[in-house]
Amino acid sequence: MVTKSVSNWNGETILSLTIWRHRSCSKKTFHGVILLIAFVLLIPPLLFLELKLAVTILPFSLVSVSLLYLFCEQSFQDSKLSETLKIFPERIVLHRFEPTGEIKTWSANPFWIRVCLHKKGPVENYLTLRGNGKEVEVGSFLTPMERKDLNNLIIKSISKLKTKNFSS
Repeated sequence: MVTKSVSNWNGETILSLTIWRHRSCSKKTFHGVILLIAFVLLIPPLLFLELKLAVTILPFSLVSVSLLYLFCEQSFQDSKLSETLKIFPERIVLHRFEPTGEIKTWSANPFWIRVCLHKKGPVENYLTLRGNGKEVEVGSFLTPMERKDLNNLIIKSISKLKTKNFSS
């Protein structure tokens, strides 16, 4: 998912993007689904009249619900990953906000960077920016089509800088 704002030379920012991972449901919806699944998995063992059968099946139901909850919580934690990309007339800045709270920053002169879209890489349409002696990935958590669109948007914004035509 990408939010975008574009300004002209007077506004100083040529392009400002916030990039984040797609979230398929909210925390509230997630908790509702977990309760429903818990109900569906925990009720059948209790319907057995023989306690020995219920005790045999119940641990598997509890483990299933617990694992589903833990994996979904990890997914919510991972979805805190986001990136901001800002292109100014004399500088391009990329901030990556890790789920752990760590912030990684990279910056370079936009006239000297190279935008690379690798067809084959760790992921399809792997997008990187090269400059200032480093190569950094952008939007590795996006879909291949979103990375391709992001590549085109970044190239278009940088080409505006080089032609000094900010109106198009």
